[in-house]
Amino acid sequence: MNHGVHFMAAIAFVWNERRQNKTTTRAKVIPAASEEQLLLVELVRSISVMRAETVIQTVKEVLKQPPAIAKDKKHLSLEVCMLQFFYAYIQRIPVPNLVDSWTSLLILLKDSIQLSLPAPGQFLILGVLNEFIMKNPSLENKKDQRDLQDVTHKIVDAIGAIAGSSLEQTTWLRRNLEVKPSPKIMVDGTNLEPDVEDMLSPATETSNITPSVYSVHALTLLSEVLAHLLDMVFYSDEKERVIPLLVNIMHYVVPYLRNHSAHNAPSYRACVQLLSSLSGYQYTRRAWKKEAFDLFMDPSFFQMDASCVNHWRAIMDNLMTHDKTTFRDLMTRVAVAQSSSLNLFANRDVELEQRAMLLKRLAFAIFSSEIDQYQKYLPDIQGK
Repeated sequence: MNHGVHFMAAIAFVWNERRQNKTTTRAKVIPAASEEQLLLVELVRSISVMRAETVIQTVKEVLKQPPAIAKDKKHLSLEVCMLQFFYAYIQRIPVPNLVDSWTSLLILLKDSIQLSLPAPGQFLILGVLNEFIMKNPSLENKKDQRDLQDVTHKIVDAIGAIAGSSLEQTTWLRRNLEVKPSPKIMVDGTNLEPDVEDMLSPATETSNITPSVYSVHALTLLSEVLAHLLDMVFYSDEKERVIPLLVNIMHYVVPYLRNHSAHNAPSYRACVQLLSSLSGYQYTRRAWKKEAFDLFMDPSFFQMDASCVNHWRAIMDNLMTHDKTTFRDLMTRVAVAQSSSLNLFANRDVELEQRAMLLKRLAFAIFSSEIDQYQKYLPDIQGK
């Protein structure tokens, strides 16, 4: 108890030594703990004086000022190893112990936001928050609930910034963003998380790793947890508070969805999965409906791999089912294009291509819908 910080730092160091072999297939942004690493979790849990609250407070101290026990490992991020241990620990302690430690956990989360942790450390912070929400979806005290909402907002904003780190402004006068060619660590199930030593040091150190290589990870993690997390943290009468946060996230998501290059494919897949998950919650529609429809009408919309099609089906179904004006707008565009005479001064091929594009999108909208959902529009469709 007198040397808790050094003890927990040693746990973190050994955690890295007991990591899974690099050749092991991994398919999650937050890596699963190996059996040997889980023994460390059980070791700490078995120490009767190390209650959950004590562990949380000690982990917080390690994160704030890590002891210098890894000088021979130049790029080792002890903070990330500590958080990997802590994430596994949180998953395995009883719910009452976790709930009783909420005050200490809140302080840890707040302090971690200020620490400029490497990107994988910030992913783990979001993972810890998500685990808490999964185990304890509601807090009785209103102040506690508001604190939870505030810290959620800050953590999601931080992950959003990492997600947008592979974007650059088109001009210095405008906020338009586009994807910049840059190295990324791909989330492909086999090359997800290399050695902690060569990936996790902050950009201020000698490592060449910058946050932008983790943009795909950030987008993937958001696609997995964001929609459900926000729905649990913000109660039914507080959903309006979610919209500004989602608008910020969409600011980063849309440029990736506009880019159909092979280089951007991993980011595109993660973003369309994120948009699909958000579209399942009706109250979020204001944050994404205009952007989704604009992307749907983009000439390069259908340039995607097969894994994205079902996500887009879900997005369009959710958009048009709950917003009738969107389908009517599409129908109007089709009707105008099909009934108008060809402009003598326009390129005939371009106009025909425009008509075909609109019909293809109408077909996809119907394809995305429930059976017979648009049956009443059939006479209009046949007529035009």
